[in-house]
Amino acid sequence: MSENRFNEEEFLKKVEDAARKGARSKGILDWFFQLLPVFLIAGCIWVVGSKVNAFGSDVSDILHFDNHAEDNDLVLEDRGLFGYTAANFQEAILGDSEKLKKLEVFEQEVSDVGTAIETGFANLKVFSKNQLITYNGTAVYTVDLSKLSENDILFDEEEKMITILIPHAVQEEINIPEDKIQFGDTSKGLLAFGDLKMTAEQASQIQTGAREKMEAKLEEQHAQETADRFAKLVVWEMYSPIVKGVAKDYSLEVEFK
Repeated sequence: MSENRFNEEEFLKKVEDAARKGARSKGILDWFFQLLPVFLIAGCIWVVGSKVNAFGSDVSDILHFDNHAEDNDLVLEDRGLFGYTAANFQEAILGDSEKLKKLEVFEQEVSDVGTAIETGFANLKVFSKNQLITYNGTAVYTVDLSKLSENDILFDEEEKMITILIPHAVQEEINIPEDKIQFGDTSKGLLAFGDLKMTAEQASQIQTGAREKMEAKLEEQHAQETADRFAKLVVWEMYSPIVKGVAKDYSLEVEFK
């Protein structure tokens, strides 16, 4: 019978191998316990889903998950259970009540000369008086944004473009301040004496006639078309930063309804 001898080198090698196996097993075990909650949650979701389908669509609808991403104007990224990134242009544009009002977009100075006449005896020129009156006014054009609605904000995801539809510019009544009315010297016939006198009604009639001539001048100058161009520009400058703030890759266009 051979004698068994203690081999120290072989013994140390077995100890090292055992230590390595123990360390590897411990690492796997720790990893398993760390991920165990994830496995449990996933299993519960699968089991609940299976049971819900078994009980019918009513219960399924109750437990169905919906992140409502589609409720927004534009979904930039939908991560399902983990949320979404969206942009709401309508809320940003319509939510600023300070901007939703009548805006002055353009003004044009305009003037006209009227003539006040006072005839004398038998309407003869020698007894008549006349005076030139210069009326200087301002035509103001406005755009009313108070009626802007969600239907006036259009989206083009392919072109990454937001379009706002606005009404055309509207000319307000020409303003003629009293201090802008200039009275010329009175011309008198050879036999006319005293100052020219007008009633309030006569003065109003002359001013109305001058305003009508101002309107004609504005049409000749194509002031309406100019006002519309400025209307687009003013609204674009006002809302473009808002659109960029919501989604920097999107651009803004302004068109008329």
